[in-house]
Amino acid sequence: MTKPISQVARFIHGKLLPDDSEIGVLPYFWLVYLGMFFVHFFFYDPPVWHIWLSAAGTLAFLACYFRAYWVCGLHTLYYIAAICAIGSVMTLVNPGAGVFFVYASAFAAHIGPPKHSIATIAAILVYIVLLTWLRDLPAYFYGPALIFSLMIGGINVFQREIAKKNAELKLTQEEVKRLATTAERERIARDLHDLIGHTFAMLTMKAQLAQKLFDHDPAKARQEIAELEQISRRTLSEVREAVTGYRQKDLASELANAKTLLNSVDVAFAYSVPAQTLPARIDATLGFIVREAVTNLVKHANANRCQIETAATNTHIQLTISDNGSCKVFTEGNGLKGMRERVSALGGDIVFSCKPGFNITVTVPL
Repeated sequence: MTKPISQVARFIHGKLLPDDSEIGVLPYFWLVYLGMFFVHFFFYDPPVWHIWLSAAGTLAFLACYFRAYWVCGLHTLYYIAAICAIGSVMTLVNPGAGVFFVYASAFAAHIGPPKHSIATIAAILVYIVLLTWLRDLPAYFYGPALIFSLMIGGINVFQREIAKKNAELKLTQEEVKRLATTAERERIARDLHDLIGHTFAMLTMKAQLAQKLFDHDPAKARQEIAELEQISRRTLSEVREAVTGYRQKDLASELANAKTLLNSVDVAFAYSVPAQTLPARIDATLGFIVREAVTNLVKHANANRCQIETAATNTHIQLTISDNGSCKVFTEGNGLKGMRERVSALGGDIVFSCKPGFNITVTVPL
């Protein structure tokens, strides 16, 4: 029994609203404000024609309301105008009809550029004032209509612009990652070409020479084959070292990557690098911490400034990462736990704090 009901509900939902993960089922909850229209009926005994007109107006509003989610741009104006017209007619029987103008203002954010949305909201407010003056409507109509139309309409415009900025930011981050991946592939291709291109050419020449000498000078041929083995072993060792270097991210490269990423998302970034060469294990661990910290900053911190400092002595090196984000409290998820485990493996200490923003202080013995 539950499954058929669920299928019917999904079918109706698909007819009423577009498949948009950002909208979801919120439009159904926003209809709760429509209750303001019916409150007035509890304070008097309405004639039958008031009830019928209100029912017809409500159905017409619902048709426009759900249809407005399927359009955008200037087409939204048709539904905004229709909702305002319904609200105007409903004022004949109920001053609570001001709620319809609030819904009309809420849809203004779907029109397009903010200036067009704001102009539409302003026009709705002017129309409310004009309608109030022409029909001498009570404060119960124009008070909520003006206040909530301005407030909800403005909030929707602001939220829509924030959503656009977040979408642009996500695309920028993906583009930066794609470019970084492409650059890394090109670097690896150049390194491998420089590393083994000449070597394989030499191996080919040695093999051809050994083949020619095999019948005429076996001793010389064996010498060439022995050199082939030495070259092959040396090349294999060099390839292994190169692969190890590709797998291991050092602090300097992670700081450079962090600068590229943070600059792309308008976060001011300042950093310093240690003067001396660090042991490979410490260098890789600090690089990992920088990468994790910058990733968390971009995802969660809501910051516009970040600073990474290093300070070294003869016995210890300290890495400090700080931002001016909105962090008040935090929990150690997998990323922070991973940092702590890696630092502990080096015999060091890591401290997290939120005063102010989010701060990470790492101290590792050299």
